[in-house]
Amino acid sequence: MFYWVNQGKTYKEEKEGGYLWAPVENSGGKTFFYWTNMKKLRPKDLIFNYRKGYVIGYCIIKSKSYLAPQPEEFSPNVEWEDEGFMADAEYYLLDKPISALQIHNKIADLLPSKYGPLNAIKKDGELKVKANQGYLYELSQEIGEKLIGLFKIKNDQISVSNNYDSNNDSDYKIPDKTSRKGLVTSRVGQGEYRRRILTRWGFKCAVNGSRIKEVLIASHIVPWRESNNAERLDVDNGILLSPVYDALFDRHYISFDDNGFIILSKALSKIEFSKIGVDGSEKIENLTAKNKIYLERHRKKLTVIW
Repeated sequence: MFYWVNQGKTYKEEKEGGYLWAPVENSGGKTFFYWTNMKKLRPKDLIFNYRKGYVIGYCIIKSKSYLAPQPEEFSPNVEWEDEGFMADAEYYLLDKPISALQIHNKIADLLPSKYGPLNAIKKDGELKVKANQGYLYELSQEIGEKLIGLFKIKNDQISVSNNYDSNNDSDYKIPDKTSRKGLVTSRVGQGEYRRRILTRWGFKCAVNGSRIKEVLIASHIVPWRESNNAERLDVDNGILLSPVYDALFDRHYISFDDNGFIILSKALSKIEFSKIGVDGSEKIENLTAKNKIYLERHRKKLTVIW
């Protein structure tokens, strides 16, 4: 299936987080088709990302939608209720953004009379095209294929992005209510998941031993967006770090080898590391076998920015 998503205010946050999110209803208790369309999403669906007059990329859906609170990274929106629909997605940028006018010229005769993503009017003899208000619009197969051609998205790009096993329940099964709550709190390092990580690491930073619980951050070794549901809740995929180490680890400026010794990315000089208190001799003790498996995946990202 093909969809069109308008992400004027939330594209950066959704892309970095690897998801789509829409509220279940507004503060008045009303909902709209472009929000409930989230419930139709399935793995391998292709979504065209529209932002500020242009389609700038596309994403591939990696999960069915599930209930999740409004992401903390969003600016608070009092018009929405906090609960919403979320689906995991893998984002790709186009080589060149395509304007709404160019797109309309290509698919105008295929657009539905209602519930389409684009609106065209003539003003002073000139055709003006803009996106309709709303979040997620379903597209016909014919429109989707036309846009794939217009955006020069290669079939092998799509197939590579969609190498997910649709029979793998851990990836695609919509979690039950209890699991949904656990997944949501694990995403933001809160709740039971945080308590389990605190206990696992002895209530201290895994690197420098700091015991200031209020500032310690429970993070995933393999990021939430790259993990399946089982991995998201796995205590061995968690690490407890003080803020500086957490920021460096999250951005893959540091990682750790199987013996727990720190690995510094060459993207920063040793002088820069030393300015923030990292000297390259740090070591994590008591790594489990599964910690090492997750860290191996983390290290692969470190080499990308070397």
